[in-house]
Amino acid sequence: MNKLKVNNIGKQYQKSIFQELSFNLNEGQILGVLGKNGTGKTTLLDCISGQRQVSTGSILYNDQPQNSELFKSSIAYVSTTNYFEQTETVQQILMEYTILFPEFRLEKAVEQLEIWNISPKQKWLELSEGTKVKVKIACEYAKETSILLLDEPFAYLDYSSRIQVKKMLRRASGEEKIILVSTNFIEEMDTLFTDVLFMNPFRYCEVINLEDLREQKNMSLKEIYEEEANDTFI
Repeated sequence: MNKLKVNNIGKQYQKSIFQELSFNLNEGQILGVLGKNGTGKTTLLDCISGQRQVSTGSILYNDQPQNSELFKSSIAYVSTTNYFEQTETVQQILMEYTILFPEFRLEKAVEQLEIWNISPKQKWLELSEGTKVKVKIACEYAKETSILLLDEPFAYLDYSSRIQVKKMLRRASGEEKIILVSTNFIEEMDTLFTDVLFMNPFRYCEVINLEDLREQKNMSLKEIYEEEANDTFI
């Protein structure tokens, strides 16, 4: 079974972003990384992806360190950064992925784009912000990695698009994947996340099973989030 182990990590710039953060995730889990802006949600995903280095601690995938080929080839990351040229077509982007990533399954990306009614002939500059997010998700999903990271994937999506993406992520979680989603969008996430992590630089943070948490508090995730915010927990 695929396993991601985050062991007592911390990240500092001029100040501490987070510290002493530890958790284990197995394939099939979808972790919601939640918290106010500036609490380190994106930084955490950047560190797991290897785009940033942790200041302390270690991150392992199947007991292999981040500098191993196994770890590097197991990560897909839908970040908020735009890596594509404005004049590129979606088809050209797909070809770039085919060249850069040997395990990339072109047919899988194309199938997902067809489900979302996105034409490969469209240029990047012609796409709405929500459609750009969908293209990035389809491309990273098709890399066939065991770990899928998504930073604010719902920010530009309308209601029906959020349903589509959540459906895809639930399907992906059954493909031996470990999924982490950073988001400020809490509504309707009860049916997506298996676990949650409330980020707070001023306290110990841990991964909590969402079903157990909801049963304990008899609340929806949105209600729990609002209660914790009022208690300055996040």
